[in-house]
Amino acid sequence: MASEQQQTSTARSGASRVMAILDALASADPAVFPDGMSVADVARVLGREKSVVSRQLKSLLETGMVARRPSMRYELSWRLFALAVRAGDQRLTTLAAPLLLRLTETVRERTYLSVLSDGEVLTVLSEGSRRSIEAVNWVGRTIPAHRSSSGMALLMDYEDEHILDLVRRSERGGSDREAREFLAQVREARRRGYTVANRIFDPELVGIGAPVRDFTGRIRAAVNISGPAFRIEPHIQTLAGHLLSTMRVLQSSLGSDVRSCTDPSDL
Repeated sequence: MASEQQQTSTARSGASRVMAILDALASADPAVFPDGMSVADVARVLGREKSVVSRQLKSLLETGMVARRPSMRYELSWRLFALAVRAGDQRLTTLAAPLLLRLTETVRERTYLSVLSDGEVLTVLSEGSRRSIEAVNWVGRTIPAHRSSSGMALLMDYEDEHILDLVRRSERGGSDREAREFLAQVREARRRGYTVANRIFDPELVGIGAPVRDFTGRIRAAVNISGPAFRIEPHIQTLAGHLLSTMRVLQSSLGSDVRSCTDPSDL
């Protein structure tokens, strides 16, 4: 038993040291380290022996977690970025599932979690209201970004010209007039903090959406409520309040994961 506990403790200690190195490389100021960090740089930042850091960096290089430039300086690898994106996507849906269920139970309308995929909105998670009349479950299907409240939310940080171009070039795109009307709605959503798609996808449906940002501030997904116009329209502000509360909890959960992984005590 003591041997197993010792092995577990050693493994945790080793993982903490690896995370500290990765965090040091990720936190490197580009102005100070334009070509990456040398072994000596990493050792100095972490307060460790150069020989120990050198061995750890070589192990990370072999696994593909870090890359080494011709100058023999180190930086995070693209493989690590790719893994982080995939892990972030899985974590996002895991955290969002119970929150969508709670939101649906509160507003009694179908809710969705969506992401942007090749210029269109892809629904990755949905929770039904179990009412006889409700919006359709769109999980795994895409719709044009300019025809949904989620699309407006996902594009809120894009430059205006990029939004216009995206709408015009979409396979199911619209006219120049539609593009400008959509942009006007996005601009209003930026001011208001949430989006409203009033009968632009279906003449009988109204959607309300909000962007979900990761710890860097980048929009990663959108949460939205959709339902029959006769039920949604009279209560848009109230429903938006519940939606924004859910979005904030989800964002806080995503941020807390990152903070717990970069605990200064690990350094």
